[in-house]
Amino acid sequence: MVYYERKTPYNSAMKDMREDIRKRLGMRIRELRKSAGMTQEELGERASLNYKFIGELERGRVNVSIDSIARIAGALGVRIGDLFSKEKVHVQKILVKEKKPLSQFSPRDLDLIKKSLRLLIRAFLKA
Repeated sequence: MVYYERKTPYNSAMKDMREDIRKRLGMRIRELRKSAGMTQEELGERASLNYKFIGELERGRVNVSIDSIARIAGALGVRIGDLFSKEKVHVQKILVKEKKPLSQFSPRDLDLIKKSLRLLIRAFLKA
């Protein structure tokens, strides 16, 4: 069964209203994401959603489920209602871990760590 929406002034107004709501929600999510210092990829990863979906959502081009809204709010560390509010919300910046955790060590420290690991491996292999 194919459903066709009749073009009436009411239906046109409702369609415009839905599009406006999607765009405002998308702009709010983008604002909060940027306040948190996250990329679309990082928000998608934290919310277990595809980053392409996050981009489409921020542009107001897709419908979003309540489950996805809850995931996004959780990933941003805000309440669901904050996604629909115009009030300024404090979003804590999310610090991204360094990709190379050992980069903080000097070459001498790294050499000592390697030697220590070799000793530990030998000790466990003998046990």
